[in-house]
Amino acid sequence: MSYYDLKKAANGDDKTTLEDKHVPVIDAPDKVKKGEYFEVKIKMGEGIDHPMEEKHFIQYVELYADYYQLARVNFTPEMKAEVALTIKLEESCTLRAYEFCNIHGQWEAAKEITVD
Repeated sequence: MSYYDLKKAANGDDKTTLEDKHVPVIDAPDKVKKGEYFEVKIKMGEGIDHPMEEKHFIQYVELYADYYQLARVNFTPEMKAEVALTIKLEESCTLRAYEFCNIHGQWEAAKEITVD
């Protein structure tokens, strides 16, 4: 795996330490109502906090509905690598979060959302 490859958890729930620190975790309802706002929380990593230091930190996270960009949040080493966003959807889709670590590259997570 190179720095430039898009990375995701290889074995689902059985993550390596590197994956635990980097794979974004999307916290959102499985089902929402069409056109109604709801909250999506994104945390970088699970179980192990990602370092947020001058030489090693999460630079940004982007949120997409399928391939349409909904948001981009930039981080500095002085920030905690998590965000809460309020969004609305018009149709069912896959929410995708892409985060970028300045040392370990880009990581992806996805969550299916059903819109009623």
